[in-house]
Amino acid sequence: MLAAIIAVFAVIADQVSKYFIVETIGLHETTPFINGFMSFYHTRNTGAAFSMLSNSRWVFMVMSFVSMIIITALLVKEYKRHKLMTVSLAMVLGGGIGNMIDRVRLGYVVDFFKTEFIDFAIFNVADCFVTVGAILLAVYVIFYEPKVDAELKAKGSVEVKDEND
Repeated sequence: MLAAIIAVFAVIADQVSKYFIVETIGLHETTPFINGFMSFYHTRNTGAAFSMLSNSRWVFMVMSFVSMIIITALLVKEYKRHKLMTVSLAMVLGGGIGNMIDRVRLGYVVDFFKTEFIDFAIFNVADCFVTVGAILLAVYVIFYEPKVDAELKAKGSVEVKDEND
């Protein structure tokens, strides 16, 4: 249930923010947000992260769809494993769905956060969820996964793998 709430929240936050940008800021126009730090710049991204491989929409849609199925399967199978794993995967899933909605509906992804203090890619709320979720997942895998595995092995809940296999 937690995963569903987080994923749905991510999708709604992403789609509402994109709707606001499209309705209030013209394409390729800039509006100040946090002076000297960030502005809103309405643009369209036809590629993947940071506009890589633009105009390969179908490749990203298939890759995203497969990734979302895998993440959903992990959430269903491992939902009681650890809350940090659940939260991180749900964030990645929700962000992925948010951008997938744009790709299917519009043929591109609406991006709008532009950093003013460094030259960086323009991004959106879904990208934030995917990035933070991926960072949290890395934290989980590095710091918590070994402990969770050890606890589950001690309880007899996980198969112990033979090193010779």
